Amino acid sequence: MPNIKPIKVYYNCDTDKSTILKENRNKAAVYRWVNNINNKTYIGSTANLTKRLYKYYSAKFLMESKLPIIKALLKYGYSNFSLEVLEYCTQDKDTLIKREQYYLDLLKPEYNILTNAYSTLGYKVSEENLDKYWRGRIFSKETKELLSKAATGRILTEEERKKISEARKGIILSKETREKISKSTTALIGIPIKVKNIKTNEELVYTNLTEAGKALGVSRTAIKKALNRGKPIKKIFVVTND
Repeated sequence: MPNIKPIKVYYNCDTDKSTILKENRNKAAVYRWVNNINNKTYIGSTANLTKRLYKYYSAKFLMESKLPIIKALLKYGYSNFSLEVLEYCTQDKDTLIKREQYYLDLLKPEYNILTNAYSTLGYKVSEENLDKYWRGRIFSKETKELLSKAATGRILTEEERKKISEARKGIILSKETREKISKSTTALIGIPIKVKNIKTNEELVYTNLTEAGKALGVSRTAIKKALNRGKPIKKIFVVTND
């Protein structure tokens, strides 16, 4: 394999999570996940690395995705993965595509299904496929706990992974049924929270109330109250869920 020297390397994506998210806000980059057990890799690129990485740490994303890299994160745990920033780029889409393609061709990562950079750019899951995933279902307490466990970097047993797999199996529901339970599903799993710093205009998206609260140093309840009342937290952070 070619000898590539990354700009940054985080050797434990569990214990280094906070540092990873803090150091890469609003930075466009080509990144690589590296399995420290078998050395298999995944390469991606994004205009906002922290925002992208929040997805990888999200229980919702773990439930939705069937990508090999997600299956590997569930199997081995974040503590057994390193994250490499191969290079920081401009946020220009064409530049990101070219740089990602360069590394895909050079390093041939095993976890990448597609060999063309940004092959899934703008991809939207069809309504039929959404029926087959989690959106129209209410998960048991045990399933949600397993997903939460996975999202915090802990290794799942073979039995636990099978339970998540069973929960992900599709069932087709009528539109009316999905509408009736969508609010319950949202309440159980969480909703994305957007936080804007009105002094710097910086915006970050968190996967749920708890995550947003931890980032701002306040409680989940404080985030919820800010959403309902429309008042900034600490006089500078505006919280929305749209």
